[in-house]
Amino acid sequence: MVVAVTALITVRGLWQAYDGTGWQHTIRSDARGYYAYLTAIFIDHDLGHEEFAWEYVNETPDGTLNKYFCGTAVMMAPWFGLGHLLCAAPNGSCDGFSEAEFKAIAVGAWVYLLLGLLALRSMLTGMGVRDGVIVWLVIGLGLGTTLLQYAGLQPGWSHVYSFCAVSFFLWVIHKLVRGASPWFAVAAAATLGLIVLIRPVNALVILAIPVIAGAETWTLIQRLIKRPAVLFTSLVVFSSVVGIQLLLWHLQTGHWFEWGYKGEGFHWGQPEVIKVLFGFRRGLFLWTPFFLLAALSAVLVWKQDRVRALSSALYWTVTTFVISSWWIWYYGSGFGSRVFIDHYPVLVVPMALVLNSWSRTWWVAARAFMLACMVLHLAQMWQYYHDILHRESMDRAKYAYTFLRFSDAYRGQLGGNYQTAPFNPNGMEVIITESCDLDAPCRFWSGGALQEWEYAYAGPNVCVFAPGIEFGTTFRATTDMLPIGRWLYLEVGLQRLVASPEGSRNTLGITEVVHKNDTARFYQPFRMDPLPPEPGVWEQLEYRIPVPPLIEGDELRFYFWNKDNNSAFLVDAVFIRVSAVNPY
Repeated sequence: MVVAVTALITVRGLWQAYDGTGWQHTIRSDARGYYAYLTAIFIDHDLGHEEFAWEYVNETPDGTLNKYFCGTAVMMAPWFGLGHLLCAAPNGSCDGFSEAEFKAIAVGAWVYLLLGLLALRSMLTGMGVRDGVIVWLVIGLGLGTTLLQYAGLQPGWSHVYSFCAVSFFLWVIHKLVRGASPWFAVAAAATLGLIVLIRPVNALVILAIPVIAGAETWTLIQRLIKRPAVLFTSLVVFSSVVGIQLLLWHLQTGHWFEWGYKGEGFHWGQPEVIKVLFGFRRGLFLWTPFFLLAALSAVLVWKQDRVRALSSALYWTVTTFVISSWWIWYYGSGFGSRVFIDHYPVLVVPMALVLNSWSRTWWVAARAFMLACMVLHLAQMWQYYHDILHRESMDRAKYAYTFLRFSDAYRGQLGGNYQTAPFNPNGMEVIITESCDLDAPCRFWSGGALQEWEYAYAGPNVCVFAPGIEFGTTFRATTDMLPIGRWLYLEVGLQRLVASPEGSRNTLGITEVVHKNDTARFYQPFRMDPLPPEPGVWEQLEYRIPVPPLIEGDELRFYFWNKDNNSAFLVDAVFIRVSAVNPY
């Protein structure tokens, strides 16, 4: 049922969206990087010589380097191949971006979801959990968590593949605990290698072994220690799987080891634990309250197995700390806390065992809670899909404004752009700071229709946006003033006044980097209004935007675009601060 619902959401919500062209959105954002391995190897034959793309293709002295690890591409490969065969009909376009190829990727995601749930079910059955509990857990995972989003609407992302691999790994460990042949350890090693190949940080799943084995953990370790041939073979298999990435690095740059995440990393001393768990932007428990019961169960399972309880607490602590320490702790745009999907199979094990032991009264209460979580999750996922929730910059005010609002009047109302600073282990240096009241020439702000207005915020002049006026005052700075090769961080502020609630609704804020030959190297638009404005009142707006490193001859710009040519509002007292990340 869960897989059928997921497939239905894919067909209706992805494939049939945008007048039937929604399937084209299967591969976007992070998915472009994973998928690029397949097109570069099998279609374009240009691995190591791809065109630069700031999102995922890095230029090196020895060739281009795909930023991402290849595990997701490895799991996509059979479905990519199937789609390529299906699109090879007469007059078919098999360039890697055809309808058949993209839809095959989505079908593969359904299969991996099914396999992951089946492995999880088999393991829980072997642990003595009754079918009723398993049914509710499977439905809860399928309809009450962000697994549905990333299996149904974003099947090109890595998370459903990690979910499947982690579930299979736990199932194999359980088989070993139950006395299966020690050679099952080879399968565990191969699966662990695949998990690392998808997302290296998920090697933390090895901490889940005592969550599965419980009091039998030491017995399992002793059995394996007595089989050196098994351990050696397992090590060879694990290394061989992980070695796929080393081989691809070598094919791209001639080096056996590379690091594609240049300019990204962990701020170990500044983990955003509270925001990651409870924050309005991506908080796990706020957007997926189903896992409140899982977290509680990690404590309550103490009565059954203290090893399992301690290891569950350790797993929650370590994974949350690592997730929270990544420089962009909310992991970009998306619905809910997507990175925890990879760990769902581990986190629900104590929950299953605790629910299995509860009396009828508590079991009824637990089901009522899970049902409420599913209803809330599906409602908010619907809001996200229909552009009622903001895809990047949710906060307390936006959450309150949109909570359980479903009418068309709330669609497309949220905007703004407030991103965290680029990875900066050595801090940042302020390069440019300028406040401009628009009453005298400014060094970095220029252009726009400036007029005197009696009720200006600061001084007599304001910048006017009206039908027929497409652009306003614009910030410009070139590499004569800005450093090259270092991430930048824009902090923009201004005062804005509208006469009607719709006055600036369709206006876009634009951050772009234009090279000296007038080609755009970076372009990021966003809606100007964080929330619907209050007419007749000067309101302060603020934006925070990271910008990838410039090259010699680039010009950085920030401006507002009256895209539909029907906005009418005033801007005054503009401010900008540009900081550059200090060298690592």
